[in-house]
Amino acid sequence: MAVIVCHGLKGGAGITFAAAHLAMTLSEAGAEVTVLSVAQRDTLPLHFGLQPALTLPSLFAPAEDAVLASGINLRSHTKAVDDADFVPTLLDLGYFEAGPDRVMVIDVPASEFAFARRIIPHSSANLCVLNAAPDTLALLPQVLGDASAETIARTTFAINALDETRRLSRHSAAFIRELVGPRLIGRIRLDEAVPEAIAMLQPLARYAPSSAALADVRAIGAAMVPALETPGRPWVARGEIAAASSSRAA
Repeated sequence: MAVIVCHGLKGGAGITFAAAHLAMTLSEAGAEVTVLSVAQRDTLPLHFGLQPALTLPSLFAPAEDAVLASGINLRSHTKAVDDADFVPTLLDLGYFEAGPDRVMVIDVPASEFAFARRIIPHSSANLCVLNAAPDTLALLPQVLGDASAETIARTTFAINALDETRRLSRHSAAFIRELVGPRLIGRIRLDEAVPEAIAMLQPLARYAPSSAALADVRAIGAAMVPALETPGRPWVARGEIAAASSSRAA
């Protein structure tokens, strides 16, 4: 089972939103998908239109305890972040293998940086979710400087909740693009339909099927599929971002 880690530099960037919709995109493409949350306070069910009080079963709970949403297996394992044997256990069970048919998306809170750093080198890909804010820009050069070659090889970036009507947001997005280059595989536009869908306890695709944010996050999910086939190897997403990079180089 291939593993994708969803992580970010700071809280509030929309990591769980991205993880949930990445899972939905891969499921719609035919993959068997599990989403694992390691957060102590879990909002993952909300993005699937489920009740906030729902308790997700452990990753190692029996199949009959599974919570399925649109065919996606939702699991929680809060003890993973403190468990030194978590990665070896997953390796023994056949996780961290390449291929797009069976995928686990791990939703890792920004606060669990050490845990993310431990599992990313074994994963097929890491989606780092950013927002175009000054504090994110201040952190990004340091994080890139501290990252290992293995981590960078597996990491792509997406900007969430981007308000392109604001000059600061546009300039911040341009700075992020300058820093990470073609590894910026997309941006998710600021869209009021996202919080509205959560408030209505509906999946975004049902509440607002024409949502701009939904179209953007689906495109990011599709762009990540090559990483499932060639884990650990540098790759460049096709499409808008790659074309923009080529035109700048020319």
